[in-house]
Amino acid sequence: MALLTLNALGMFQCAATRAADWLLDAKGREANWPWNWKFRTTDTHVRFDPDKFGWPWEPGTCSWVVPTAFALLALKQSSPCCRKGKIANRIQRGIEMLQDRACPKGGWNAGNGVVYGTRMPPHIDATAIALLALRSEPWNRLISRSLRWLEYQAGSCPAAWSLAWSILALDAYDLPVLALQQRLLTVVEPHETCDAATLAVVALALDCTVASNPFEVVA
Repeated sequence: MALLTLNALGMFQCAATRAADWLLDAKGREANWPWNWKFRTTDTHVRFDPDKFGWPWEPGTCSWVVPTAFALLALKQSSPCCRKGKIANRIQRGIEMLQDRACPKGGWNAGNGVVYGTRMPPHIDATAIALLALRSEPWNRLISRSLRWLEYQAGSCPAAWSLAWSILALDAYDLPVLALQQRLLTVVEPHETCDAATLAVVALALDCTVASNPFEVVA
């Protein structure tokens, strides 16, 4: 998120470069061969391809959907015209990770689509953020199914956080969000919401059709 902010400001280029370099070196622990081997041979309760890794919440842990999506957004915005070498490889690997971890019928939850043989249900916020990260990718069945699911779920979502992310994602795909923005005004209570992150994403969602959507990426 810090790199996304630096990209939006268009200032502090040295800091932005250091942040991008740090992201390029960070990876889920399944990228390391002992863990890769473990997930392929003995720890197979969670279905995923350990060769398709993304970014963890904390160093030394496995890749998760939301930090991977945010990292992809930050790297894509950092290098919209010159994605070569290590940057291109990490972006492609992160895209493959999101595609691999998707829920069987579309959408994403926090981690994996199938655990102990059980299909996991998608989460609204994770699906919206993953779709934002994939906005500049070629249209495919996964994106289409996930968008349809998100659009349907957003209509009755009672949580300001998830509804706001839904608006940002649907707007990025040029889908109408005015009714959802009006609904967001009815579910958020600024005087009762102490979570600054929720208030921030709500503000961005309410403003995205007037100002630019800060999570859009140039294809």
